[in-house]
Amino acid sequence: MLITARKHRRKFWLLLHRYLGLFAGAIFVIIGLTGSLLAFEHPLDEWLNTNMMTVNRPATPVRASLDAIVSAGLRAMPFGAKAINLDYPRHEGLAFALWFEQTSPGRDYPERHQIFIDPYRAQVTGQRLLIDFHRIWRDPLLDFVLRLHYSLGFGENGMTLVGWVGIAMLLSVLAGLIVWWPLTGKFRSALTFKPKASRERLVYDLHKVCGIYGSIVLVVLIATGIYLAFPSYGRDLIGLFSPVASPWPEYSSQSPPHTNSPKTLRLTELEAIVDTNFPDGEFRYIVFPSDESGSYEIGKRAPDEPNRMQTQRRIWIDQYNGKVLAIRDRSSRSSGDAFVEWLYPLHTGEAFGLPGCFIVLIAGLFPASLYITGYIRWRQKKRHKLGLRRVR
Repeated sequence: MLITARKHRRKFWLLLHRYLGLFAGAIFVIIGLTGSLLAFEHPLDEWLNTNMMTVNRPATPVRASLDAIVSAGLRAMPFGAKAINLDYPRHEGLAFALWFEQTSPGRDYPERHQIFIDPYRAQVTGQRLLIDFHRIWRDPLLDFVLRLHYSLGFGENGMTLVGWVGIAMLLSVLAGLIVWWPLTGKFRSALTFKPKASRERLVYDLHKVCGIYGSIVLVVLIATGIYLAFPSYGRDLIGLFSPVASPWPEYSSQSPPHTNSPKTLRLTELEAIVDTNFPDGEFRYIVFPSDESGSYEIGKRAPDEPNRMQTQRRIWIDQYNGKVLAIRDRSSRSSGDAFVEWLYPLHTGEAFGLPGCFIVLIAGLFPASLYITGYIRWRQKKRHKLGLRRVR
């Protein structure tokens, strides 16, 4: 009686697994394959754009002043463009990237560009369009891949769709694990291929083995992806267990803009203020004030941060008098903040360096493998049922 009840429940989970996988899984294949490429997004981008993004490192590398570097980039900006932020190079062989925004030609919406500047010679090495918000095909290859990954190229609506696909696939993976669980307790055969099996059995075993081993990583990638698609809901959920600070602290500028051409801080002074507050770590970016009443936002990664490309440690500084307006210091973070800090680097694999990126690359191939073997297995069963009906 107990076995019969379990079989009925198993049939429900099998149907859920099958149809969620069949429909949401098709989109998940795209998300997985693009995620594999993005595991090495930055090295690939640098390899594809070597002339712009890489520089000849002098025998004695001495960086030019930040003011000279940014001035070179500002001079190369087209008329009417607005500088947004500056990305620091990740290592000594890369250029600075100055982001600017301008109106798309013949359109009424902005597009974003990058200007690359040699850090030692303060010379522009290249420029490119990075984001056309309405025409994804104009973007560079890896940004095109990135937008496919998180939104299928459909902006905010696409992000919502991807988030719901993630929820569906999380349910499908969990349903698959329930269906896989051996009722007889024979775990060894459930975790391996059957020797000298038929073609039909081989397809089943491929789906089973890839699913059970792949699920170890896929559950983490799907769960973190759902958070990234719905961050506000995710923060609220995590906040039920531990406080989570807002990513954007509230503050007011201490020095309202003056009427007589106010003098703003030099960028070298800005770096010195940040160094006083955060003596260790690496600069990652500077966000420029959005207007005369705005402030600088500077990110300087702490040595022990799991996120290696970006940073949670940030400081906001008044653009006129250099007063520190707000600090996001990791030393005062809660358990919820620490948990949130790990989610993005877990999703990209960078939390564990090169091995983590390779794991994400391989895991991104699992959705395609599971979809193909699952579809073939479904067709095999369907043909078998049709054959039985004809016999009857």
